[in-house]
Amino acid sequence: MVLAEHRKQIEEIDEKIIKLIDQRIEVSKRIFEAKRAENRPISDPEREKLVLGKATDLATELNLDAGAVRDIFKILIRMSVQKQHDMHGRDQG
Repeated sequence: MVLAEHRKQIEEIDEKIIKLIDQRIEVSKRIFEAKRAENRPISDPEREKLVLGKATDLATELNLDAGAVRDIFKILIRMSVQKQHDMHGRDQG
């Protein structure tokens, strides 16, 4: 393969990653609805710890930089929590 073909592959993967992030946020919205129905708080530190642990374990298993993967997942969690807070704010307004 030539450089341009490799770059095209990366662009396709990046697009898939972004679409998966969007899917994750959509599920996060449904999680907010379930939390609201059960009168549970938005933040769930134990769940966040579990998600981060699974992500870093898999990263280690795949010989990836576990710290970097952990950072990525912290961002994903932050995005989900923020979306849920946004939804909560709209409900209050």
